[in-house]
Amino acid sequence: MIFRVLLFLCLISNALDGQAVKKVKNFVSKDSLYNENIKKSRLYGVYIPRDIDDALEKLMELTSEEARKPMLKTDENTIAKKLYFGIGRWMEYNWNFEEGSRFSHYLRQKGLFYTEDMTRTMLILFHRRVVGNPLESEALFNKMVEERSRKIEEERKKMEVIKVEKIQNSSKG
Repeated sequence: MIFRVLLFLCLISNALDGQAVKKVKNFVSKDSLYNENIKKSRLYGVYIPRDIDDALEKLMELTSEEARKPMLKTDENTIAKKLYFGIGRWMEYNWNFEEGSRFSHYLRQKGLFYTEDMTRTMLILFHRRVVGNPLESEALFNKMVEERSRKIEEERKKMEVIKVEKIQNSSKG
């Protein structure tokens, strides 16, 4: 009877894990520095945005209209590549994507765990704001999560199996 209950719980758990791609679990860190950083509105003297709208407003303040003009003639993926090592690095460093901030925590809650994904997403959203296109941020978050999952799976497939062991259960019952 206990075996059946455990089997049932495992099956339900696996079914729920399959849906985890769509529903991101809340990110919880055991790092004390991270947990302190996510509570602060300023880190090292730099304002940390609360959410996407706040971040985009800050990016608009940081850039001049003249600097944003070339964005009007270029697609969002090209802009994300071109600005990655400029304003993208500025965001990573000053908004503390790596060690944690209230904004990086917000992005992690949306499913973005890799600094590169956070930066790329913000650059695409910034381009959309400048051009005047709808942000569609939730769809972009989902796309980025799916792309990262696909990359991880591709890397997993390339990995070499070093050794396979079979463990036999000596107790039958």
